[in-house]
Amino acid sequence: RAKNLGNKAMGLKRSQISGLENIANGSRKVSDVLDYLKLRTARHKEWQNNGIGAELLHELEQELRKLRDGIWKELEQQVEQQVKADERDYVRQDVYMRLIRGYVAQVAAQYEYASMQQGRAIADGYERH
Repeated sequence: RAKNLGNKAMGLKRSQISGLENIANGSRKVSDVLDYLKLRTARHKEWQNNGIGAELLHELEQELRKLRDGIWKELEQQVEQQVKADERDYVRQDVYMRLIRGYVAQVAAQYEYASMQQGRAIADGYERH
């Protein structure tokens, strides 16, 4: 799914993908990343084209949350034994943020790869003429 989104993101500028990576890597809060995406999608047509903004939001809010919950079920007993009760929410949030960072990194990597492939195709087209 990240590969598909990376390809769809070709309508975005490289700086927009970098901005998404920066907010994902620099924030400790999931809401910061989600709010960033919501603002970009609401304000910029290129985030609306092909549904890239909405689809990315869905992946982060729905699909990664389900994945986080599954991981949390596996870790919960171990976390309960090793982490104070008032710090468990931070661990759960950290799991979610790591998933978001990894997903955004995959989207960005596919975007870069697709950009490189598109550049090659254009260059090949010029060489043939």
